[in-house]
Amino acid sequence: MNENVEREIFMKEIDKMLAAQFALDYHCKPEDFFNSDTLVTEFALHPHARKRAENGILSILSYHGKLVITSAPELKTWCEETLAKHISAQWGFEAGSLISIDRKLSEYGYGINQAHIFFAPRFPVPNAEYPVKILGKEEIAALESDERIDEAFLFEDYNEDVLGAACYDVNGELLAVSGATANSDLMWEIGVNSFAEGKGYAKATLAALTDEILKLGKVPFYGTAFSHLASQNLALRVGFVPTFVELTTTKLN
Repeated sequence: MNENVEREIFMKEIDKMLAAQFALDYHCKPEDFFNSDTLVTEFALHPHARKRAENGILSILSYHGKLVITSAPELKTWCEETLAKHISAQWGFEAGSLISIDRKLSEYGYGINQAHIFFAPRFPVPNAEYPVKILGKEEIAALESDERIDEAFLFEDYNEDVLGAACYDVNGELLAVSGATANSDLMWEIGVNSFAEGKGYAKATLAALTDEILKLGKVPFYGTAFSHLASQNLALRVGFVPTFVELTTTKLN
């Protein structure tokens, strides 16, 4: 089997798993993601949906050229009659759209929590360029006191930190660490912290962790802000590509 065929099979499997998970998250069917019609659903928490600190009253997903909007009942009519008619999978996350959404949410005491771009693997994972140590749950727990680590692990009860990868120098000092949280049965979210910029340590940990997650039959995914170009470039160097965009909401203080 040649490399192109292997990659095509790999991509199809990733797409299949993502569609299956998003169907649980957005209360629709996996096959809904293989047409381009905007879909509005009513929020209902599925036991196997991705875990979040807060579910809010509105979530919007752009994936595979498809826009899916799920909302609390009080917002559903507005989503169907206004929002779905004025935004698309390609342009729904423009500044003007986000401002309009945030204004509507404020009527209910909510606001946009984040609108992030997410990456998933599409190319072979490169070999780690430095020695990397794979971290289990006990080793992850031992890092909780390191206040520098604010992306690799959550250290929160609602979502379990399950796997990590770290680079150390000869004195045992932590150079970079990547971590995975088990957001769902199918998808594990990755975060990265680097303490020696520009050396390639973060890339090494991300590559090693991605490889381990794929071996376990999970889809690793990696989210960041639209403006965080360094983070996006790191994902690209490890074989990830932009795969979906998602907006979530939060209750205002």
